[in-house]
Amino acid sequence: MNLIEILDVNLIDLELEASSKDEVIHQLCSLLYENGRVKDLEKFKEAVYEREQIGETGMGNQIAIPHGLTDQVNKASVAIAKVKNPVEWESLDDQPVRLIFLLAAPTNELEKTHLQMLAQLASVLAYKEHVDALMECETKEQFFELFESYFDEFTKRKEENK
Repeated sequence: MNLIEILDVNLIDLELEASSKDEVIHQLCSLLYENGRVKDLEKFKEAVYEREQIGETGMGNQIAIPHGLTDQVNKASVAIAKVKNPVEWESLDDQPVRLIFLLAAPTNELEKTHLQMLAQLASVLAYKEHVDALMECETKEQFFELFESYFDEFTKRKEENK
């Protein structure tokens, strides 16, 4: 599974207005639901919140990667938001977040899809300069193209290290 294959410009919101983690999660879950990626909005949100209770999904450097693994997911997806104002989030660096990647995967795709999406996303976002540049994007298309170029770099590095 390749993260770029599941990216969809329709699942990116670079001007999300939310003042809390709950608002962000609700809006991103709704975006997935409205685009036919999840079957039941409330059940999917439940799965995301169950995962949130296990441990923090704030990765530091203004990034959070909440995720839901449930049979309510029609198709593995990632909904992306940049919030206008930083939002408090349980994070490894105890700092608020501005860039959120909500992962959705069917229960039967834990290893094949879910864990690969997490690993690939974390690898791309490990570089502060990548995150800073993504934060500066003004259009969904610009964000998508830049993220895709960073993913290509990650893929090349991975191939070179084999």
